Amino acid sequence: MFALHPHLEIVSKTKKARRSRKYPKNVRKAAEEQRKIKDKKTKKKKKKQENYNQWGYLRHQYSGDELIAVRQQFNIWKRRIDLVANPVKPESWPWLNDGKFLFELDRISDMKKTWHELDVESRKNIWPTAMLSTLHLCPEKAVQVLEATFDPLPPGYAILDVAHFCILNLKLKDLRTMRDLYAKADEVLELFAKLIEDLPSGHVPFRQSTLGYLAKKLPVEQTAEAFQILQRSGIKLHRNTLLHFARKLAGSNAYKGLAFGILRGIADEGHDLNSPGFASVTTTLLLSRQAKKMWTEPDESFSPQQALEYFLERGFSPNLINFTSLVKSLCLHGDIAEAIRLPLLLAENGVELDNRCYTTVFRGAKTSLKASNIQLALDVARVAKVPYVDVLNNALHSIFYFAGMESRDRHYPAPWTQPMFGPMLRIYAKKFDLEPLQWLLPDTLPLILSQEDLDGTEKFRSGPIREWEFRNTIIPVINAFFERNDAPRQTPNAQTLAIMLRAYIQTIYRPYDIMAFYSFFKSRLEEHGTEKNWAQEMVKDQGSVVHDTLIRVMVQRKALLRPALQVFGDMLRDTLTSHFDKIQAHPTPSVFTFSVLVNGLFVRGEKMMGEQVLQVMREHNLEHNDVTWNTLAKGYASMQNLLQTVGTLQDLEADGYKPDAYTFKAFSRLKDQTRALEAMEKIIEENKKRLEQDHSQYCITQ
Repeated sequence: MFALHPHLEIVSKTKKARRSRKYPKNVRKAAEEQRKIKDKKTKKKKKKQENYNQWGYLRHQYSGDELIAVRQQFNIWKRRIDLVANPVKPESWPWLNDGKFLFELDRISDMKKTWHELDVESRKNIWPTAMLSTLHLCPEKAVQVLEATFDPLPPGYAILDVAHFCILNLKLKDLRTMRDLYAKADEVLELFAKLIEDLPSGHVPFRQSTLGYLAKKLPVEQTAEAFQILQRSGIKLHRNTLLHFARKLAGSNAYKGLAFGILRGIADEGHDLNSPGFASVTTTLLLSRQAKKMWTEPDESFSPQQALEYFLERGFSPNLINFTSLVKSLCLHGDIAEAIRLPLLLAENGVELDNRCYTTVFRGAKTSLKASNIQLALDVARVAKVPYVDVLNNALHSIFYFAGMESRDRHYPAPWTQPMFGPMLRIYAKKFDLEPLQWLLPDTLPLILSQEDLDGTEKFRSGPIREWEFRNTIIPVINAFFERNDAPRQTPNAQTLAIMLRAYIQTIYRPYDIMAFYSFFKSRLEEHGTEKNWAQEMVKDQGSVVHDTLIRVMVQRKALLRPALQVFGDMLRDTLTSHFDKIQAHPTPSVFTFSVLVNGLFVRGEKMMGEQVLQVMREHNLEHNDVTWNTLAKGYASMQNLLQTVGTLQDLEADGYKPDAYTFKAFSRLKDQTRALEAMEKIIEENKKRLEQDHSQYCITQ
């Protein structure tokens, strides 16, 4: 996406305003209604065409009275399946309870036994209404009932409609655990495998829309299996159906090779590679996700560069979004030199690089932890349409990042302090006004800058004496960059100030100095009547990032555990009072805020206090993310609380998250892992029994 020139932005906004005046709200609402009516007509037309095609297939297989009977059965079925899809007064359906004798049973073997107790003619007659009854009253048992009633074989069109209904109504997100999710997905996959591989060839007239929904609804592992089953069967897939499969598979590092094979087949058949659909899937294909240690390994044979070259040779015209995806993938694979060379090559050929492309390059350069790559990334900034202040901010943040990662790599004990503020302030002062930063800090900045020592006053040298590599790697590069350009002095924005404040907080060592800073910062934040409040503007733009850094630093020191809770309390207080007085100085706590605080409390053995903070989190309607769950698992495991650790892992799965490398690392802190695994299996079995009872009770009460 290209950045607009300021004049063009004004023109664009003016046009939007004119459109808004030209089309008042009631006119736009009417247009929306018309669009819905049109969509409804299109769907109805498509449905009619599908029914026509199905009947066209059937009418050539029958004749005479038999054809009339088959036609009547076909029409009745289609009317009733439409009723189930859009139920109106279902209590009036005479066949509403026809499926209860099957779906009230727990096991498919019991369903088959009950089904075969009926004579063949009775089975033929009751199958349609029994199946429709199940779809409406107990849809979660529909797959089992369908598989139990394949003797005698129902009409192919009806089997397909039931299968289509099952996949369309597959709501995997509603399932409590990943185990249940995959079990349900496997159930649907196995059904389609039976329809394709076990039933007579051609009996089920598969629709492309059904196969497309199969790709969209199933998890990626089952989608890959479904595609391979379809390949073996020889069922011809439409280009759009292939794109559905490719899109799902391309989103997973483990299946990019398979997705590339699908797209390669589309390209080789001469289809338009510059259509929006193909270009969108290509973007997904070229974009590698952040690698996590999971059970499925990434496809090492897939190369984003080779994939793009293949499509280029066949007429594909990539856009900047495609290139940015490729750049991100190169960064994740550690090929920073190529990730930087590509944007420079684009710029030489007249392509205007946008902020997103540049940010991707710089992020990759930072994560490489090589100052030479930062130097190259700054070269990209010169040819990209990026605000100069943003470039300076990225440069400053690279020092912050390098210092933080170095303290982790060396496994220094807490508290983790990095002497970066002094050097960063000297660099900052070469391009930015001091006034806004001075307004936020209790120290006299010119005094710090006047010191011969690079770190400034004694306050910033109070931490343990260590040799730091970042002083000799990244600082000289950024210093040279700030000195090189003759651009006028800049006004720092909210991000600039947040970076510098975080550097300040992580540099000071003594608890007293940390408390003194917060006291000063809090007074500035709560100050009213000033012409320009830099603290409030920063918090409004950057959220809780400074408060989070403060809490993280405080919980590393036992003496500052209570003050950390006070900072958290200030955030909560302002969140609550702002609803009444509309004034909020402190930011609302984020999920990250809660995670940092809970982790610190657990590390300090304050389990009860940590759980109270979690209760507050729930009261504020904040959902746990994978970081929060892993933090909890780590905390409970460190305290050797077996049941709480196992319960947390269960809750993590119930929330829809997969255990990752951090989860397994947290679990490994338990000394008695065998007992923990046994406890986990016991909980799983109890949950499974409870869910089965709930399902049975639900079906009986319908």
